[in-house]
Amino acid sequence: MSTRTKWTAINRPDSDVARAAAEDEARIGQFRELVFRLRSEAGLTQAELARRMGTTQSAIARIEGGGARPSLDTLERLAAAVGKELVVGVGDSLSENRSIAKLVRDGHAVVRAAS
Repeated sequence: MSTRTKWTAINRPDSDVARAAAEDEARIGQFRELVFRLRSEAGLTQAELARRMGTTQSAIARIEGGGARPSLDTLERLAAAVGKELVVGVGDSLSENRSIAKLVRDGHAVVRAAS
């Protein structure tokens, strides 16, 4: 079981807990935007994307609303559903394309057009 964090620890902008929470929320926001952008670019409704991903429309709405944390499985199914390739790496494993390598180093998943 995880330890509960007191509000006073979170409410201090300089605390490690507050910083970690803000980074987590930023990642969720980026994921929300990614799902919406990929779905829109593919010309899909939430229901159509859900069907392709093997989930429900309400799950897609939760993701796009920022109420769900991305898992690797979700990212893989999202990429496949919109005809993209999911690229995940660590460090300089993608050094031939430094912009992707930097995103990966910073902990971001990268979705690009399938080759």
